[in-house]
Amino acid sequence: MTRKAVAVKRRAYHHGDLKNALVVAALELIATKGARALSLREVARATGVSHASTYRHFPNKESVLATIAEQGFRELTQRMRDAALQSPSDPLKSLHRVGLAYVAFGVAHPHHLQIMFGDLITSHAAYPSLLEASSAAFEILASCVRAGQKAGLVRESEERLVSLAAWSQVHGLALLIASGQIAPKGSAPLQPDKLADAVLYLLQTGLAAPRQ
Repeated sequence: MTRKAVAVKRRAYHHGDLKNALVVAALELIATKGARALSLREVARATGVSHASTYRHFPNKESVLATIAEQGFRELTQRMRDAALQSPSDPLKSLHRVGLAYVAFGVAHPHHLQIMFGDLITSHAAYPSLLEASSAAFEILASCVRAGQKAGLVRESEERLVSLAAWSQVHGLALLIASGQIAPKGSAPLQPDKLADAVLYLLQTGLAAPRQ
């Protein structure tokens, strides 16, 4: 960690924002060592505070990860909501844009994605605000599906099933790109936005209601 980064964290701490400084430090450590190797002692050291100080905000490692996951879900929800509002009168286009926003978030925040959907948080239900944040993100997607079904543009399967099918595809694609599992074709650089656009178009044609 650079001296500048440490100085920023210490300034945040001295201004009464220790909780946020600890989260920032945790994310930086996760980026270099992985979430499983994270410890509160290391987070405290990176922030420039005593180990005991961390307990004022986080009783254990899982609570830090839960805060990071909640942060991720809230940003994801906002991105998806903004995307849906770009085409309020076209449910299929809204669903497509929401999918693109999801993939873009996952590619930009791979460590958040790992923690949000990994197994390091044993029970999301133990963190009510995290549970609320994750439910809000799913509801954005479900609302697009609901609007599409109401307009006769999305096939009339059970709403949750269709929403889960859409969620699974965008999440899987985001994870594949973020983890580097999709290699560039030939010498051409990987363009996540164009890849997501093409894959989500295939999803959209599969979910579209049959033409009469």
